[in-house]
Amino acid sequence: MTSDESKRLPARPIAGSNPPRRGGKDAVPAARKKVIIVGAGIAGLRAAAVLLEKDIDVVVLESRDRIGGRVLTVQVGNDKIDMGAAWMHGTSHNPLVKFIRPLGIEYYYDDGTPLYFSEFGPLGPHFKAGNVADEFLDYLEHWLEREPDAPDVSADEHIRDFVRKHELLTEGERMWAPETLRLHEATVALRSEDISSKFLVDNLLPGRDVYIKSGYDRLLEHVALPVRETTGVLKLNHAVKTIQRGGRGGAKGMFQVIFHDEKDVENTLEADAVIVTVPLGVLQSGAIAFEPKLSSDLLNGLSKISYGALGKVFFEFREVFWSRHNDSLIYYPTPPELADDSERNRHPVLGHCFFVTNMYMMTGKPRLCVFVAPPLVQEMEAMAAKPDGSKAVLDYFEPLLEVFRLEPLETLPPVVDVRVTDWTMDEHAGFGTYSTAKVGDDPEQWWDALDEEKRSRLQFAGEHCSRGAGGCVDGAYESGEEAAKRVLGTLGL
Repeated sequence: MTSDESKRLPARPIAGSNPPRRGGKDAVPAARKKVIIVGAGIAGLRAAAVLLEKDIDVVVLESRDRIGGRVLTVQVGNDKIDMGAAWMHGTSHNPLVKFIRPLGIEYYYDDGTPLYFSEFGPLGPHFKAGNVADEFLDYLEHWLEREPDAPDVSADEHIRDFVRKHELLTEGERMWAPETLRLHEATVALRSEDISSKFLVDNLLPGRDVYIKSGYDRLLEHVALPVRETTGVLKLNHAVKTIQRGGRGGAKGMFQVIFHDEKDVENTLEADAVIVTVPLGVLQSGAIAFEPKLSSDLLNGLSKISYGALGKVFFEFREVFWSRHNDSLIYYPTPPELADDSERNRHPVLGHCFFVTNMYMMTGKPRLCVFVAPPLVQEMEAMAAKPDGSKAVLDYFEPLLEVFRLEPLETLPPVVDVRVTDWTMDEHAGFGTYSTAKVGDDPEQWWDALDEEKRSRLQFAGEHCSRGAGGCVDGAYESGEEAAKRVLGTLGL
């Protein structure tokens, strides 16, 4: 964080007041530059704030009926839960941490010792397959240094080859280590069979993470304050369809942004510059047309980065039936070699790896949050959207929930509430959640292409534009700030 980032924003001119004249009393004031921002997520809101600080004429076009994008806090009784972003990652260097104290945000470091389970019950202290998976991650860094040009393979294929060649492992460790590696599916938002070995370590989040107990909406509204306070900036239910440069009779070098308003009527706005902050999935889908087309480097870069999906299932019960003393519960599926002893064919949920947050530790509510990675996330979100979807989801997860019981002979207590995300069914989210790297991807090509365009008046921002904090709110925040600064530079301001 630079020193000036912690300072309060300077007061903006009162709406309608005259800007200072230049070059003498008869000089005509220079026309204010206009910038259109596509998307009112964290990146778009931060970009708008930086530009408003410089008295730029800003319009933010948002296709949803709300701000925040993939930051979505919902009220459940007297409690709040975040259906999207819920943590600040890497708090030692996260620029958003500076807002926690001033905004009175309640937080909790949830990095206490987890409890580990398989379908056969709790795993004891001598279960070391997870340590083998950690050793594999160390090996990946060595492998990349030694063979940077080696063909990429999936994380699943790579760890199976690793344990097969490792002379010091037990047979049990060889069987279970690939299953424990699947814990990272929830972070990378892909199944391990699709995860790039070359970029797996880069996609794992470093440092400590802090859970935002009081909801991300407080931070969101703070970032949005300059936009909310300035009349005419924010346009909800405005879906951008086309971004043209110098087209349709516009002034040379100007942008024409064609959009459908809240009544689905087509309109056009003209601007000196445009910042596109839509999710990667939306960008890749072609939902927004660019005329002329984006540069070949940008298009190639877009083909070298993937869009993943991570969902959440919240179960609130009448009472806690799991450990009250552990921040998280981790479930490892049974290896294929032990299929004859497994119930996974009878209960498919037991064939997946799960990271489960014990929200009782954070909020005192008898609630669990189960993270769901592909391909199960698509199945569960579609199931939840059907009539009686909550019951169907509960029935599906019941065998897993029973594994976590402290009293294995007791039935589960009554369920109070079931909530499931719907990101993979949300066109505004690009049918996913955040950027990732599949086998054969090279996100560096995308980021390099963005850097090559740093003097362009068409900029991009969002978590997918962050080299060091992809998939994170702070990555989106900083990319929005950077895009705004680049635009100011191109406008000579």
